[in-house]
Amino acid sequence: MPEWSDGYLTSNGLKIHYYRTGGNKPAVVINHGAGDDGLCWTHLVKELEQDYDLIMPDARGHGKSASGKGDYSTRQRVADLAGLIQALKLDFPVVGGHSMGADTSMHLSADYPQLARAVFLEDPPIVPAGDALFDGQAMDGKDIGKMMKRFMLMFKLMPKNIGVRMARKGSPTYPDDEIIPWTDSKKRMSFDFLNSMTMMDFNRSAPFEVFTKITVPVLLFIGDREKMSIVTQETAQEAARINDKVRVVHLEGASHDIRRTRFDGYLPALKKFLGENYNSK
Repeated sequence: MPEWSDGYLTSNGLKIHYYRTGGNKPAVVINHGAGDDGLCWTHLVKELEQDYDLIMPDARGHGKSASGKGDYSTRQRVADLAGLIQALKLDFPVVGGHSMGADTSMHLSADYPQLARAVFLEDPPIVPAGDALFDGQAMDGKDIGKMMKRFMLMFKLMPKNIGVRMARKGSPTYPDDEIIPWTDSKKRMSFDFLNSMTMMDFNRSAPFEVFTKITVPVLLFIGDREKMSIVTQETAQEAARINDKVRVVHLEGASHDIRRTRFDGYLPALKKFLGENYNSK
């Protein structure tokens, strides 16, 4: 880990761990996806830390944070994040995240409009009723949860050197500061969270309702469905139609892990968005 600080605080009645780059700079809070943890942002954060104070929480049941004791709902994760921003006395930060962390960030900006000045979302789980979760695969949320549990449990239980080797083989273009934190995060993930994944389900009754409540700028990253990205172009366009503050960035060839598969497009788009919202270059 680079020379970043880390610490603990109590938020929403839970002990939450976080990493922070520090400095008297504009704050950006970034939230990881299911099974990852705060250090999974290392590769991106190295590119941003010169200009921003980046805070990388470990979500409940992940990293060094306490267990959610079976409750990993959006409502609880949002309350955790709101409490962290308030406890650290962050001055109206930009907030964002990937997948589960994008879901948390999206709902935070809707439910706590006074806490975030802007939000960036990397392939959040926005799936209209009747749509398959992934391209050509009619799997419901619980089936996906079971599949993810088996995959992550394998990496949690196997020796680290074998896990790193498998991850490198599966993603040969990823640098070590993506591969190593990713494999380490699986070791730190709690069994309680893993077991909760078998009960995973997505509320598809009103997937766009959250966008009607967001009043701050939104940067929505999407990839390609054939590469297992969740958000379709049609869904992204509907979100932008509902809320004119939504800007969509489609990075062709990107998977669900958009920043990892299309870092060349992700980084400049995010830098521009951060600069616009902090009135910097």
